[in-house]
Amino acid sequence: MEPDLTVSLENFSNEADANSLGNSVMSAIQALHQQHQLDLTGLKRVLISFDFASALKKVTEEYGHISPSSFTESKQAIAIAQLVTKGTREEFTLVLGINFFYEWFNSDGRCEIRKDNIPVVLHRIHHELIHVHEKNVLEQLDGSLLFDDYDDALLMSAKRSWSEYLANYKSASSAPDETVELFLEQLDTIIKEVPNEIESLISKYQHRLIPLNEMYLAVKNRIKLISNAYAYAFGCVDALGFDLESCFPNITKSLKESQLSDTLHQLGASFKIVTELYEQGLIESYDAFDDIVKVIDSMFNGFGLTLERTQSENGTGLYIHVK
Repeated sequence: MEPDLTVSLENFSNEADANSLGNSVMSAIQALHQQHQLDLTGLKRVLISFDFASALKKVTEEYGHISPSSFTESKQAIAIAQLVTKGTREEFTLVLGINFFYEWFNSDGRCEIRKDNIPVVLHRIHHELIHVHEKNVLEQLDGSLLFDDYDDALLMSAKRSWSEYLANYKSASSAPDETVELFLEQLDTIIKEVPNEIESLISKYQHRLIPLNEMYLAVKNRIKLISNAYAYAFGCVDALGFDLESCFPNITKSLKESQLSDTLHQLGASFKIVTELYEQGLIESYDAFDDIVKVIDSMFNGFGLTLERTQSENGTGLYIHVK
């Protein structure tokens, strides 16, 4: 853990609340670092803000990112945390929106941390710290590589979804029951709603109601949403080892009846394979994520989209075939 790690807070009108929250977050990080022997090298700052999007934009600009960090924002899920990396792995800033700490604020909007509301937020912090630990463990992955649009859709989606799986797999011990149930309920909602949204978007494109690029970007984001939701839920399920069918029969039924049933089963199997490689220290390159890439690709194919990398004198590009 970095000795100069700071917790910064923005837009707080009440100094007492800001101090209470900041001190509690620092204490939680120190405790989790010691208890779980996490490698938090490079984590220099935790930034907590009432305006998550603006704070994230500011940090990415400070770190010299060419394009802003994207984050989930859909009717099914909204991002409240993002780890931003400077350079290859020189430094990390963890940006947290105020809703990350929703349970620590009372109905009057004041910070009120009690024994009964600590676990939910503590698990969220634990999850984010696993992301830092993972980046340090996988330092052999070349963070300076430039990924084209084809890699962004498949390889980076695969890597990010596995990272979410690992983060919940490794932090499941601190997850209260209500958190695990929430992940499963979100997955249930997403596999019921999002495939229909994807089919609607493709239909709109086919009827010339929206352009190809708009359709593709919206579909890509929704496929990421599906794979990440599965990763969150089954990171906990696999770590805790409970029988999903007996504990959550309705969600088991939804998974079996989903048009994505086989694909999600393959996704879960590929997550386990990569996690085993991670545990054994055998991840040497991005090739380790090939199995997950194939599953993400098959998800696009299942909706009638085939992604093809193109080559020209201007470099690589992406061609989208629509059935």
